[in-house]
Amino acid sequence: MAFFLNLYNAMVIHAVIRMGRPGGVIDRRAFYTDFQYIVGGYHYSLSSIKNGILRLNRRQPYSLVKPFSATDKRLELAVEKLNPLIHFGLCNGTRSSSSVRFFSAEGVEAELRYAAREFFLNGGMEVDLGKRTVHLTKIIKWYSVDFGQDKDILKWILNYLDATKSGLLTHLLNDGGPVNILYQNFDWSLNC
Repeated sequence: MAFFLNLYNAMVIHAVIRMGRPGGVIDRRAFYTDFQYIVGGYHYSLSSIKNGILRLNRRQPYSLVKPFSATDKRLELAVEKLNPLIHFGLCNGTRSSSSVRFFSAEGVEAELRYAAREFFLNGGMEVDLGKRTVHLTKIIKWYSVDFGQDKDILKWILNYLDATKSGLLTHLLNDGGPVNILYQNFDWSLNC
C-alpha cells in the first residue's frame, strides 16, 4: 500500500510539472489517465493506481468501467482490503485534496490515520450546530461506496476529529434530531 500511495503522490508532482495544471473536466481526465509510468513492465496511470490497486479495482466516480479487466496481471498487486483512509493519503495537487506526503511500509496505517485527522482539522469537515448541518468534503460524496451510508460516514469520521468537532458531531448524532449533510465545493486550483 505504501509503495502505491508514494508512487501516486510522486506521479502527481511529476504530472503537474510535465503537463501543467489541468483546467477543465477533459483536461483532468487526461491528467489522471494519460500520464503514466511503467512499473514492472506494466503501465500505471494515476487513475489505475487509485481505483485499480488501492480501491480494489472499483470504478471511479461517473465511470461505467473498472480500471482493470478480470485477467489483468496488475490485479495481483491490488491491496487485500479497501481502506477508505487512502483518500486522505493521496494528493491530487489541488487545494481541496490532502497535502502531499509519503508513507513508510511499517507505519502506513498510523500515517493514514494522521493524514485523515489533519485533513478534517483543516476544513475537510465542518459542523453548523444551529442549522444541524455537517459540511463534508466532496471526496466522501464521490467515493461514498468506500465510506458507507450517511450516518455510518459521520460515525466513522468521529475517529478522526479533534475534541471540539467530535463533541459537536456527537451531539447532533445523539440528540434524536435530523442531521443534514452538505458537500463543500471542490477547489481544483493548484495547492502549490
